[in-house]
Amino acid sequence: MSLLLFFLLLLTAVCWPLDLGEIKKIAVKNHIESVKASLELKSLEEKIREVRAGIFPSLSLSITYTKWDTNYISSFVPDNKYFVNLRLDQKIFDKSLWEALKVARKSKEVQNFVIEEVRQGLLAEVEKLYWAVLLKKEILKEKEESLRYWENYFALVKEKYQQGIVPRYEFLRARAQLRQAKADLIRTRSELKSSLNALKSFLGLEEEIEINGVFKKEDLIVENPMEVLRRENPTLKLLRARLKLAKSKIKLREAQYFPKLSFFFNYNLENIMDFDAGRLKEDYRHGYNFGLRMDYILYDFGKRSSQTEQERIELRKILRELNFTENKLKNEIETLLSQLKSMEEEIYAREDSLLASREALRFSTERYREGVGSQVELLEARKNYEQAKMSLLNSIYNYNSIVADIKRLLGQF
Repeated sequence: MSLLLFFLLLLTAVCWPLDLGEIKKIAVKNHIESVKASLELKSLEEKIREVRAGIFPSLSLSITYTKWDTNYISSFVPDNKYFVNLRLDQKIFDKSLWEALKVARKSKEVQNFVIEEVRQGLLAEVEKLYWAVLLKKEILKEKEESLRYWENYFALVKEKYQQGIVPRYEFLRARAQLRQAKADLIRTRSELKSSLNALKSFLGLEEEIEINGVFKKEDLIVENPMEVLRRENPTLKLLRARLKLAKSKIKLREAQYFPKLSFFFNYNLENIMDFDAGRLKEDYRHGYNFGLRMDYILYDFGKRSSQTEQERIELRKILRELNFTENKLKNEIETLLSQLKSMEEEIYAREDSLLASREALRFSTERYREGVGSQVELLEARKNYEQAKMSLLNSIYNYNSIVADIKRLLGQF
């Protein structure tokens, strides 16, 4: 029993290690928006199958049984009446049927672009969550290093205080700094857990996960981004597909102006009352009939023209939306590229600031250890170093977030 309990505890403690590639696969597979879009595609595939079935003949069987009260009917109707009808229908010409099939196929194409748009959005968001987790892990490393630094510093101050070299307020200040470092470490662990939980929720996972990867500035090389945006942006591709669908719907409405021609065949079987040698006797009759049927609407008080005009208005709406969205996305990509360039220069500046603050901290630490530097100088140097490190890490995260947004707009995932 104890061995089984040990293995259960071991399993619950094991984390599932994931890299960025695996995280993206899980997001596309598990996220609710991706699942809904995929199911909608399957529904449209069934719709195509439903419309296509109208091209082929349909065969139906109808059987009717009627029990009559003998006090209600005449002697020419059987008490137990049976009627069997076997019917075959085949459309010979129905333009609306073929146009409906085209609309169903265009709808499937539109849904494929919907899936791609959802996919690009999911992958951009999951990259941001991934970089957020790695950011918290880097901050946690820094806080652990900071705690070790303040532990050593407190030990040094405590020793000097016991020797009477430094006053009590320096000892109390060092102890407060150490306790603050411990509190910062606990808070950072909590923030890392929150980031991991946010990623787990986005991926639809219940088990614990561990993220593998290196926190660094992501490279992005795109030649002629405006052309790539116009050609590959998933939203623009979706709108163009919707435009084609709208044109197909107009043709579907216009198909109502054409006549419909179909062929039918019936085979009937029923029981009747008939005379036989001067006496009424129950008998059965059966036979068939077939023919052609044409349906054509002569006048409908403008119903067809109204429906067609509604589809034309929808087409104009999509055209306006396409033009508006294209201009909006051009402005958005220009802004993001400008921000990316600015953030890149900021990272270089943060790196230089970190190098300078690290050197200043080393110098202040040595001066304080030798007794020629002040506590205020040391605390200020350490504070500047930590701020420089946090600023660099946050700048890298912001840079990678902008890269994710640019890749989403350019359809680069």
